[in-house]
Amino acid sequence: MEFGSVDDFLRKATNAKKVERDVIDEELSDMLDNPAVFGIPPELAKTLEGMLEQYGDESLRQVGMFCIGKWMHIHNQTIQAHVEAEGWPEALLTMNDVSKLSTALRIIEEVGSFGGSEQWTKMLKALVGQAVMESCEDKGIDIFSFFNNND
Repeated sequence: MEFGSVDDFLRKATNAKKVERDVIDEELSDMLDNPAVFGIPPELAKTLEGMLEQYGDESLRQVGMFCIGKWMHIHNQTIQAHVEAEGWPEALLTMNDVSKLSTALRIIEEVGSFGGSEQWTKMLKALVGQAVMESCEDKGIDIFSFFNNND
């Protein structure tokens, strides 16, 4: 096989694997289209594993709550858009989802973790404390004024 350019080579290489990719896509579709199947990119899995090692399963609890909270926020924005467009049926369907997400968040909040909550809290306090200090310094705000302390 002869190639006239790098682009020609890349195009032919891509086309050579097209049949195989199509077969793989077709075979995986039923499984991956199932809403009960979940997966995450390997990089995220590696990050979560590192957090699990460092902070215990409390990290999974916290990340789960954060993700559901973000998802609820998106749904709430969508409800607002439906209301503004007077899309009442769509708003009600989205509110139904928010109700489910709210229940999921409450359930996860009530699940205990086997370890790491103290380490996680200590890490968060350090991160938030540093952020508050830097923000106050950037804005020229006294820490005591920031917290409305008169000490």
